[in-house]
Amino acid sequence: MGMFSRERPGRREFPPELVEEARANPGGWVYEIDGDMVDDPNGDVPPEAIIGAWQVNTRGKIYGDFRPNPNYRPGPEGP
Repeated sequence: MGMFSRERPGRREFPPELVEEARANPGGWVYEIDGDMVDDPNGDVPPEAIIGAWQVNTRGKIYGDFRPNPNYRPGPEGP
């Protein structure tokens, strides 16, 4: 997740609805998306719609702090 690595980690609660996403992506990242900025939930996500991310360990569990996306621009409703 290089584009967020320069930002200081933030404190943000992990959304419970993303727990299954973390389990499905062991060793990866789970991204929180501003749904107000995405027309098709199965389509492409513009970089400015990514609020930030959490790292997922090899067991599918979140670890570490939230990494905010410095390029995030809130949609009309905000996060």
